[in-house]
Amino acid sequence: MFNHLFRNTMIQHCEISKELCQEFPDLEPELKLEENSRNLHRQLACFASYTNRFLDTLNLDGARRCFREANKLFQEGDRQVQHALKVSYLYSLHLYNGGNSLQWRLLMGPALARCSQQLTHNMLP
Repeated sequence: MFNHLFRNTMIQHCEISKELCQEFPDLEPELKLEENSRNLHRQLACFASYTNRFLDTLNLDGARRCFREANKLFQEGDRQVQHALKVSYLYSLHLYNGGNSLQWRLLMGPALARCSQQLTHNMLP
């Protein structure tokens, strides 16, 4: 019974656009484009580009807000959401531009930072 209740509270992959638009209304026009509206990976790539605007300008408040939402999606999202966050969001972030990678990882929170480190480790020869 508990698993059934837990499943009902998970964020489904088809709800990501709605979740992101609620939290970031200025991202809505890009997410509503036809080529993005039905593709989870493209939606999270848009979110990564949006996050990168804050990373590139060293805007800590904006980056923190994005990472807070990404953590929520990762922790509460279904498996498709978690996978897409790894390959379409985390992979696209500008975490290593400049000398701020440690600062960004601290803002990311433990779950996202761990996933990011795993991606980095997997890319090493």
